[in-house]
Amino acid sequence: MTPEQREERFEKFASVLIATVTILAAITAFLQAYASNEADRADRQAQDFSIRATTTRVNGALEFSYDWQGAFQTWRELDLQAASAEQEGDALAAERFRRLQDHIASLSPLLNPPYFDEQQNWPDPARYEAELYLVEATRLAEHFAAQAELSNAWSNIANVFVIQLTLLTVALSLYGLSTTIRGMVRWLFVGVGSAIVAFNLGWMAVMLIVELPELPAEAIDAYAQGVGMAYQGRDAEAIALFDQALAIQPDYANALYERGNAYFFLGDYQQAVADYQAAREAGRNDVTVGWDLGWTYYLLGQFDQAVLVNAQVLALDPTLIGIRMNQGLALLAQGRFDNAQLEYQQALDEAVRQVNQARSTGQQPPASLWYYLDAGAADLESLLDQINGTPKPWTQAPPPDLVQADFARLQAFAQEHIKRIKEMTVALEFTGQPPPGPGNANVSAFRFGQEIYDQQGNLVRFDEYQTFEYGVDEIAIWFDFTGIPPGAQEVWKIYRNGFEDQSLRTVSEWALESSGKGVKYITYAYSNIFIFAPGEYTVELYIDQQLVQRGSFTVAGP
Repeated sequence: MTPEQREERFEKFASVLIATVTILAAITAFLQAYASNEADRADRQAQDFSIRATTTRVNGALEFSYDWQGAFQTWRELDLQAASAEQEGDALAAERFRRLQDHIASLSPLLNPPYFDEQQNWPDPARYEAELYLVEATRLAEHFAAQAELSNAWSNIANVFVIQLTLLTVALSLYGLSTTIRGMVRWLFVGVGSAIVAFNLGWMAVMLIVELPELPAEAIDAYAQGVGMAYQGRDAEAIALFDQALAIQPDYANALYERGNAYFFLGDYQQAVADYQAAREAGRNDVTVGWDLGWTYYLLGQFDQAVLVNAQVLALDPTLIGIRMNQGLALLAQGRFDNAQLEYQQALDEAVRQVNQARSTGQQPPASLWYYLDAGAADLESLLDQINGTPKPWTQAPPPDLVQADFARLQAFAQEHIKRIKEMTVALEFTGQPPPGPGNANVSAFRFGQEIYDQQGNLVRFDEYQTFEYGVDEIAIWFDFTGIPPGAQEVWKIYRNGFEDQSLRTVSEWALESSGKGVKYITYAYSNIFIFAPGEYTVELYIDQQLVQRGSFTVAGP
C-alpha cells in the first residue's frame, strides 16, 4: 500500500471517528438540555409548593389565632362572667352573658363539635389546628422538599453532561489534529481521544441508569396525616400512619424521625433509638435528630453512646446550650465529675455570651435560651428524684441502677449546679450579667398554710399544710429572714409540675426590715372563680439574683 493510500485510509478512518463523536456530542447536548429542562420544571414546582405551604401555614396560624385568642378567650371570659353572675344570684346578667356566648360560638368552628367538648366545656385546639392547616402545610412542605431535591439531582445530571460535552470537544480536537500530522504521534492523538470517548460512554451509561430521588405522593400524604395525629398526642395512630408511609418509601427519613418521636412519647425508648438511627442513615444527620438520639440514649442509661452523639451534635453547632447541658448530665451519670463541670461551665459561659451579644445589638435573647437554662436545672432535679426513689410523673431520668456515679457525690454536684443555673438565669434576665457573689441574706424554710381570721378581721391562727384541698384560692408562705438590705431586688418564681407559671411570678423591691418575719401570699382570692390547679408547686425566692430559699407544697385533685 502506497503512502498516499495509507493516508487516504487514515483520513477516512478519522472522518468516521469525528462523525461518530459529533453524533455522540449531539446526543449528549440533547440529554443536557433535557436534564436542564427537568431541573427547571422541578424547581418551578418546588417554588409553587413552597409558596402554597407558606401561605397555608401563615393563613392557618392567623385563623387559629383568631379562633383561640379571639373567639375562645372572649367566649371563656363571658363564661366566667356568667358563672360569677349566677353565683351572685343575678340571673338576668347571667342570661345576657350566655346569649353573647352563643353568638360568639356561632362565629368559630373551634367552639362547636367535633372540636368542642360540651361536657368538659373546653375545645380541642390541637385537633382543630392540625385539621385546619398543619396537615396540609406539612404535605405541601414535603412536596416542596421532594421537588427541590429532584431539581438538584437533575441539575447535577445536567452539569455532568456539560462536562461530558467539554471532554467530547477535546476528543474531536485530538481527532482533527491527528489528520494534520504523520507518524506514530497521530495514533497517540487517536488513542487519547478514543479513551476519552470510551470514558464518556461509560459515564453516560451510569448517568442514564442513576436512580432519581422520587418520593411518592401517597407516602407524603400518610406522613402528613401522621404528623397531625402526633401533634394531637395520638401517638399510636401516628405510628400506624408513619408505618404506611415507610411501607411505600422505606428510606423516608422524616417519617423515620417522626415515628421515633411517637415511640419516645409512648415510652418505647429502644424503638425510638432505632428509628432515630435509621433517620440519620437515611439522610437526616442533623442537629435535631442527633439531639433527640443523644437524650434517648441518656434515658436508657447508655451513657457512652449519649456522650458520643452529643459530641457529634456539638461539633455541628457548639453554641447549643441545651446539648451542652445534656452532655454534662450524661457525663455526671457516668461519674466523670470534672468533665461534667467543664460542660456546665461552658454552657453558662455561652449563655452569658448570647445575652450580651443580643443586648449589644438592641435585641432580646431568644426565648429558647431561658427554656434550656430552666430545662438544665430541671433535668438535674429529675436525676436526683430518680436516684432518691421519688420520681415525679414528669421525671425523665435513667434507671438508678444504671447510674455509674457515686450517689452522695452526685447529689452534692447536682444541688450545687441547680443553684448555679437558676441564679444565672435570673441574673441574666434582669441584669444581663452573671450573678454577684454570695450575699448575706438568710431565709428559713418556708411554711405553707392558710391564715384564719375571726369576724373582726383579726388573725387567729396559721394552719400549716403541705397538701391543700382542691378549691383553695390563696396560700400564705411564712418565713423568718435576716441580712436582707431594704430595697434589694425580690423575685418570687412559682413552678407547677416542673414548669414555671409566669402569671404567678412577682418582682419588686424588698420593703421589709433587714431582719424579721415575713409572709408572702399566692392568691386568686381577688376572684370568686379561679382556684389553684391540682399539682405540685415549688416556690423560689431570689434576693439580688441569689436563690435564698425554695420549698414545695401540693394541691390535691378534686
